Amino acid sequence: RFEGINIQGRAWSAWPASRPRFRAMLGLMCGPHREQWQGLHKNEAWWASQVVLAMVEIVPEGGEGSELEKFYKFIDERGKERWIKSTRQQLSGPPDLGDLLGKTITAFTEVRLPYWSSQPHSWITYHAFTILEINNGECFILCERKTDMLELVVGSPDIPYAFMKAFRAIGPGRNPHRCVDEPRQPVNTRVTVRQLLGWFDGPVEDGWRPYDMLQANCQHFSEDLQAFLLNPGAPEHCTNHAQLSAALLRDRSSVLAAIKQKPCLLKHLPEEYRRDPDIVLAAVSVDGSAIKYAAEDLRAEPQIALAALRNNGYVLPYVHPLIRQDRKIVLTAVQQNGYVLCYCAEEHRRDREIVLAAVRQDGYAIRYVSGKLRRDPEVLLAAGLQNPVALARATFLF
Repeated sequence: RFEGINIQGRAWSAWPASRPRFRAMLGLMCGPHREQWQGLHKNEAWWASQVVLAMVEIVPEGGEGSELEKFYKFIDERGKERWIKSTRQQLSGPPDLGDLLGKTITAFTEVRLPYWSSQPHSWITYHAFTILEINNGECFILCERKTDMLELVVGSPDIPYAFMKAFRAIGPGRNPHRCVDEPRQPVNTRVTVRQLLGWFDGPVEDGWRPYDMLQANCQHFSEDLQAFLLNPGAPEHCTNHAQLSAALLRDRSSVLAAIKQKPCLLKHLPEEYRRDPDIVLAAVSVDGSAIKYAAEDLRAEPQIALAALRNNGYVLPYVHPLIRQDRKIVLTAVQQNGYVLCYCAEEHRRDREIVLAAVRQDGYAIRYVSGKLRRDPEVLLAAGLQNPVALARATFLF
């Protein structure tokens, strides 16, 4: 709960959660209607594994809360208590936001959360997120990268800008009093919410990388998002759809040969080929990330999952949940990329063999070790030999 929020210069009134207009505008479903996203490939595995979306709305009173629902209490400038509910959605593609899809993004504000309250503004040690203003403040959307996840929060029309800073789509909220606003930036390119989601579904998904402190963090994402809003026509913000000839698509052997040369083509193939075990296996054997474009049933095939993980352990989140926590699957993944220990079940983060394999590959995996192994001399030594800074961090944290 966050209390004591003062709203200055912003009038707002309650909009009951039962109002049909809000439900129609933010009727978040598990995927868009096909005609709304014609020409855009739905990257089901990426949206389900790497994107978290929550909608927030005013409610009459607080509740017990759950994994998907959280309640926040705010005190406005008049001292009146307000309860806001945040509801996390289950995604399998770009969310259907109803009428909101056609609305225009008219401004954005980058918000920074310093790691230390007394640090100078010029320091780069801060977490960054961006709040988008829809139709001149009709409502707001918060966008941020947190570790490997893209988090989106959609506010109902009665949620003031100042309150938006307190929300996260997943995990605990944050204290908005610690947040520092950069200057508000008007957007004159008439980018719509639909185009924003299309950008997420295209160039962002294509270029999504594991978290990297120096090359792929929250600040990089904020910069990319703002660059897109200000110049959506730039080449780096456009989806590059592969052109596949009809003759090639009619010949399975030609498709198989093409996939071996360029595995990412799997994304643009018809469903029949993305359900073909030989074609999918050929793709993931060259580039493990191609597994996210395979049909759902093939992502549950151990042979295909293991082939993908042997050359790219980071794709563990795209392996079907039915086999994602299989011990052999997990061990193969962390041997190739120790960082993915963070996606493993508690039992695996307490497993000595799995933990040692993870920290020997990436010393920073020590952050995700559980139980007594956190202080185990062999584990600490292995992490320190791989990355001495990781050992210092582990000593500080534990």
